[in-house]
Amino acid sequence: MCLELFPDPPCLPPLVSVVLSLYNYGHCVLDTLGTVALQTLSQIELVIVDDASTDDGPQRVQLWLQQQAGRFAGARLVQHHHNGGLAAARNTGFALARAPWVWVQDADNPLASRALEQCYCLAECVQPHVAVVHPLLLTVPEGASPQVFQGEGRPWQRAIFEPANAVDAMALVRRSAWEDVGGYVHIPGGWEDYDFWCALIEAGWTGVQCPQALGCYTLHPASMTARTVFPNVMRLEQLLQLRHPWLRCVGRTSAG
Repeated sequence: MCLELFPDPPCLPPLVSVVLSLYNYGHCVLDTLGTVALQTLSQIELVIVDDASTDDGPQRVQLWLQQQAGRFAGARLVQHHHNGGLAAARNTGFALARAPWVWVQDADNPLASRALEQCYCLAECVQPHVAVVHPLLLTVPEGASPQVFQGEGRPWQRAIFEPANAVDAMALVRRSAWEDVGGYVHIPGGWEDYDFWCALIEAGWTGVQCPQALGCYTLHPASMTARTVFPNVMRLEQLLQLRHPWLRCVGRTSAG
């Protein structure tokens, strides 16, 4: 169930829908949304899904939308009555998205201003079986220099996912591919995004890399990866290998 707090007005059809999932990230979500508002691509729809946060994140977002909504080709905030987890939040956002391509956005990871434009331009050129366009990201560890992260220029293929999750969640996803595989599946403890990539591969979808660093992957102790994934790596590895028997050594992944 979800409660719509800020519906979008009628407008031109969006080229890209940005789906941002929010759960207790009130301290940083406005910084991230600021980078979405600065995108050079026009006709962006923004769908923010609050998964029953217990902080003031939804209130901050609602005030921000009242000031910034005119910049978007539709903007809305929806709120789950109960916390359903990352997969539920992603699926709510995809279900509401009107654009054929959906950008998956984490609340704590900012974007370069041309991220959506660059990825969308590539998406317009790909074959129909391509479901994902993903950029390189810069890791931003606390107290360390940024480093290039995710993919490292390797092509999207099953072999790069066998040992680890090589692609972060922040990517442009064809909405029809999300429908084809039945959306994201709840994985207790994390790795919903990794599971989603595996499901796309098994269904015959593929992806391409936009070989530019267009966003940041922020490493901090309060992240979902640090709080839930790392402490449960062995159990998650067993669960993912049961769901996708071709995986091996998946516990070495560094993505969420």
